[in-house]
Amino acid sequence: MKTYRGRPQLGGLQHESKSLVKIISDTSGLAESISVKVRQLDLEQSRVQLAIKHVEDVQELKFCISGIQRAMEHLEYEDAARHMHKALGFDKRILEGSFAEISVPSASNPEYPTVMLANSKAKLLEIISTEFEGATQRQSEEDITRYFKLFPLLGEEQVGLDKYSQFVCAIVSGKAQASLAGPPKSPTFYADTLIRLFESVAVIIDQHQPVIEKFYGPGKMLRVIQRLQEESDTRSRKVLEAFEEEREIARKVAEIKAFREPKRTTLQSSGTIRSLTPQPGSSNMQQSSSIPEVIDPRELDINLNEMVLISQRAHLYNRFLESRAKSEVEQLKDDHAGEALLEKQKDLHNESGLLRVSGLSRKVEEVIDHYLAIEEFFLRRSVDRAMKIDEYDAGNQTSSCVDDVFYILKKTISRAVYTSNVDCLAAMINFIKNTLEMDYISGFQRNMASVFSNGDTRDARFQYMILLNNVNVSIDYLEKLTVEIEQECVSTIASLSEHSLAKAKVVLSGLTGSSSKFKRILNHGIEELYERTLKPRLRPLLQDSYKDIKYVVTDEEYAEQEALNSFVNRFMSGLDNLVDAFKSTLTDDNYNQVIANAVTTLTRTWEDIIFDTKFNKMGAIRFEKDLRAVGFYIVSLTSFPLREKLTRLNQMAMLLDLEELEDLYEIWGNNAGAITWRLTDGEVRRILRSRIDFHPEEVARLKL
Repeated sequence: MKTYRGRPQLGGLQHESKSLVKIISDTSGLAESISVKVRQLDLEQSRVQLAIKHVEDVQELKFCISGIQRAMEHLEYEDAARHMHKALGFDKRILEGSFAEISVPSASNPEYPTVMLANSKAKLLEIISTEFEGATQRQSEEDITRYFKLFPLLGEEQVGLDKYSQFVCAIVSGKAQASLAGPPKSPTFYADTLIRLFESVAVIIDQHQPVIEKFYGPGKMLRVIQRLQEESDTRSRKVLEAFEEEREIARKVAEIKAFREPKRTTLQSSGTIRSLTPQPGSSNMQQSSSIPEVIDPRELDINLNEMVLISQRAHLYNRFLESRAKSEVEQLKDDHAGEALLEKQKDLHNESGLLRVSGLSRKVEEVIDHYLAIEEFFLRRSVDRAMKIDEYDAGNQTSSCVDDVFYILKKTISRAVYTSNVDCLAAMINFIKNTLEMDYISGFQRNMASVFSNGDTRDARFQYMILLNNVNVSIDYLEKLTVEIEQECVSTIASLSEHSLAKAKVVLSGLTGSSSKFKRILNHGIEELYERTLKPRLRPLLQDSYKDIKYVVTDEEYAEQEALNSFVNRFMSGLDNLVDAFKSTLTDDNYNQVIANAVTTLTRTWEDIIFDTKFNKMGAIRFEKDLRAVGFYIVSLTSFPLREKLTRLNQMAMLLDLEELEDLYEIWGNNAGAITWRLTDGEVRRILRSRIDFHPEEVARLKL
């Protein structure tokens, strides 16, 4: 019944819903129709705006073209260039469009816009180029800048940069030619000329870079730097060719090589060792020479200094160019067009933007090759001469060759450092190392081997000691030289990369190998001197010092020995006489080593004597006093730490001074405390048996 009554209501709702749907549909259709009309209207409006813009652009193009012609007629090239820049900025569709081809031409200018612009641009470019060249000839900086800044407005940046490069290169060329016009008056004339060339390029880059960046944009200075490098390569080669010709470098190198090949000549030794005897004015100058005097060494020295200066300045110049060019390259990489330009240049230029193969670098490498040949000859000749005129002056510890040779070495290595060429330094260090080992130290070795050929005489000893001093001082000089040159490397060639500096230090460490060889020779020589001259006299010294001395004494005998102190006085007096000549002649290091060897022998010999000597309690006390006095004396002889060598003797005195055998346990084993026993168990028993009041059976029963 309820369902029946609700049917009329559902029917009404259905009718109303259909009506609402129809209204919404009609409204939607109307809205869509309006939207279409609006879009059409917007499209028409945008087309109208484009048309207006097109018309305005064509009118502006026409105005620019007329402005170009009018400005050129009135010689107002800046205005003409600005109009041209604006005209060239229009879209290609406008320039080549039919509307522009109809609207822009006039009775006086009937050509199409593109033709008119091309003709005007060509004419304006020609005029600006001519005016720029005229300004460069007049050296008018104002006009040069005036016309230089117009090339980018014409879209001809490369033309402008090339012309500007020609201008600055002409400046460099003119200065270089003027520098070479006069005769070479100074010893470093060509190096100075090269330096002025490099300085002129550096000044141009510094002064002109802001101008180019202002009008051409960042990174555009690279092109000018590249042209300047090419020009400086050309000019520097001419300077270096003139240097080689004027200084006759090729001839000198050829003569040097003729004497150096086919095999290396060994330098002569410094001659007979008798030249080192302490006689005023004595010399071992020989009439013959193993290295001929074909070239004045003073002239070679001058040439070498000039070569070093050339290499050093070329290195600094290349570093400067690399730094400035790399900065420009980094700026170009931020620009797509600049990156494309770099890609085109990569066959000729490296990642820094400079020439992959520099003419200057190649020529400087040739100079370095000549430098090495001459420096090696100069070094060997100088060392040879120093060894031949070697002489000894009374009061000195070494002969003259040591100071002479190391002065030469310091000069040679310093020059190699100043080249700023690590490979050159490495070559010189290797040659110096060979010269030191084959020519210098070998001369000392030959003389040391022959010095005692006529027996162990006073003069022979003296000569041998001077030779040992030469070796010892050479070691000191070599180590100091290595440190000084390392410091020079850091301060002088600080422009090198960290890798190159590290390589330089590794190269210099090669001298340490020579130092080690010198030390081995020195140690062997000191041992030979000691074994031959001092060691055979030490046992007799001790035996003579112990003459009439005994350690089994009564109280009266003890008092007598205490008063006379015979052993200590004889020993000190005897050893003083033995070592006096060593002390007055040898260097401190050599003397200390000889004394250290002597003390080693003395203590061993003394130990043997004590083992075979009998003691009572009073004698043990006497021995302890003698040992203490001798110990103080020995320690005073040298700065070496020699007290350690007396340890075994001191321990022997300690054992001999025991009151009772049982007292040993207070200083032995776990009760030893700070004492480190150097005597074996057997030696302890042996020394204790030396006490006549200690029964051997009791000594044997000791638990050690």
